[in-house]
Amino acid sequence: MKTLLKLELKKTRLWPCIFGGLAVVAAALAIGGMFLAIGHTCGRSDPRLSSLAFVLQMAMVILLVGFSLVAAALCNLVFIEPYTGRNLALTLSFPISRSRILLAKLIFAGLFTALSYLAGTAITLTVMLLIDRLVGSLGTGSPGSLLEQVLLMLVTSLAGLVGLVGIALSIGFWKRSLPIMFAVLLLLDAVVGNLLSQSPLLSALLLLIIFLASLPAWWLLHRTLMKIELP
Repeated sequence: MKTLLKLELKKTRLWPCIFGGLAVVAAALAIGGMFLAIGHTCGRSDPRLSSLAFVLQMAMVILLVGFSLVAAALCNLVFIEPYTGRNLALTLSFPISRSRILLAKLIFAGLFTALSYLAGTAITLTVMLLIDRLVGSLGTGSPGSLLEQVLLMLVTSLAGLVGLVGIALSIGFWKRSLPIMFAVLLLLDAVVGNLLSQSPLLSALLLLIIFLASLPAWWLLHRTLMKIELP
C-alpha cells in the first residue's frame, strides 16, 4: 500500500490543487475580514454580525465550498482520468488487484484533501482571531463555547466535504463529463452555502445528511470502477 501511495504522489499533478487551496484560503481571509470589519463598525444593526462565532462560521463556509472544488479537481486526476480514454488500458494493466488500487487512490485523495482543508482552516481562523484581538474583540461569550462551535463545524465540514465531492464525482463519472461534475458541485455548493448561514447545529445536521446521502454514490462509483473493462 505504501508503494501505491508513493506512485500516486509521483504521478499526480498536485501543484494546481495546492495553488487552488492557497487561493481558497486567501478568499476566506478576504471575506472573513470583511465580515469582521462589518461586525466592528455596524454590527449593532444585525446581532449575528457582532458574534465572532458567526463570522468564523462564514469563513468556514467559504473554505468548505472552495476546498470542495479543489477536492473535485484532485478526484478528476485520481479517479476520472485514469479510468477514461487512453489511460484506461494503463490503469487496468497493473499487476495488482483493482480493490487495492482503488483503496490506494481513495486514501491518497482523502489524506491530501483532509490535510489541505485542516491546514487552510487553521491558518484562516488563526489570522482572523489575531486580527479580531488587535482591533478589539467582538462579543462572543465564553472561549470554551466558541471552541466547541468551531470544532463541531470543523468535523461536520469534513464529512460534508466528502459528501459533496462524492455526489458530484459519481454523477460526473456516470456521464463521463468533467463539466457536468463541476456544474453539479457548484449547484450543491450554492444551496449548501446558503443554508449553512443558519445556526451551527442546523449546519452540522445538514452536513451530516449530505455525508450520509453520498454513501450510496460512493458505493456506486466503487462498483462501476471495479467492473469497468476496455472497450
